[in-house]
Amino acid sequence: MTLHPDLPALAGINTPALIVDHAALQANIARMAAIAAENNIALRPHAKTHKCPEIARMQLDAGAAGIACATILEAEAMTQAGITGLLVTSPVVGPDKVARLARLNRRSPVAVVVDHASQLDALCAALVPGDPPLGILVDVDVGQGRTGVATLQDGHALARTAASDPRIAFCGLQGYAGHVQHILDPSERRAATCAAVETLRTLARLLEAEGVPCRIVSGSGTGAHAYDMAGPYTELQVGSYVFMDADYGRVRQDDGTALPFQPALFVLATVVSANRDGQVTVDAGTKALAVNGPPRPAVGARILIEATHCDPTVNLHGEYHAVHPDGTVTTMAIVGRYGARVVA
Repeated sequence: MTLHPDLPALAGINTPALIVDHAALQANIARMAAIAAENNIALRPHAKTHKCPEIARMQLDAGAAGIACATILEAEAMTQAGITGLLVTSPVVGPDKVARLARLNRRSPVAVVVDHASQLDALCAALVPGDPPLGILVDVDVGQGRTGVATLQDGHALARTAASDPRIAFCGLQGYAGHVQHILDPSERRAATCAAVETLRTLARLLEAEGVPCRIVSGSGTGAHAYDMAGPYTELQVGSYVFMDADYGRVRQDDGTALPFQPALFVLATVVSANRDGQVTVDAGTKALAVNGPPRPAVGARILIEATHCDPTVNLHGEYHAVHPDGTVTTMAIVGRYGARVVA
């Protein structure tokens, strides 16, 4: 079945609305799982892309080792839905958030990254006697200039401290090279990827030589996944592959072809004005939509707009309308957004 804005099952949906091609979603999940299996590497897909327990469950059922979350709120929502194997990929700072993470860990084991000793101290202080050890990864800046220890020495010291504390289960390292994921040219993206992981590789080898094994080295992304299969990563935090937004659609593989995933995320919108040549206005927050020649959508027509960047688009909605191959539509909740506090 071809996804079309005039499908009868979409007729009763108020616009703007988030639409998922469920068959494409399933195909993308299966394809990435197969790629990982063929290369003997684990997947920990990032829920910041979809914020949906149903999609997370599909990823786990396809063989993912766990799910990555950007915030404590996402982790709470996933835990409440029964999703396990969670890694919070940003440092958790603040008494309330630290306490919530400790409560989550009592309910189901969870891991979190740190990039400073003060974060580690605060997390340990929130643990009480009898708590299970809290999983810790040291976050390493591999060139993005955001979170992560800035030097090899800082990473070494922090990892040694974490590994020596009985309240902590030291798991390894994280290094997310977000700055290389959207480099269009494959040779440039490959070179940037190789440069980004050198600090991770060096630190992991140093720790392991000292008897501090890094069981997990986590990172990568949709754009660089093909180049990160050779290590030092043991698992890939790929996210956008499930939806393949238009921005990632411009990224090329080594042979010049597109990444092997299908567009699956769209915004259903209604044309509200069409008075200017070559331009229409829709009710989806986009002021204008360029139209390359006739036929031109008339006022009241419905259109599907491919998401340019899936993560922030998803964050603007409360649910997906998933279109299945038989033409039926089901809804899937979007959770873990700010302002939607979850009781852990």
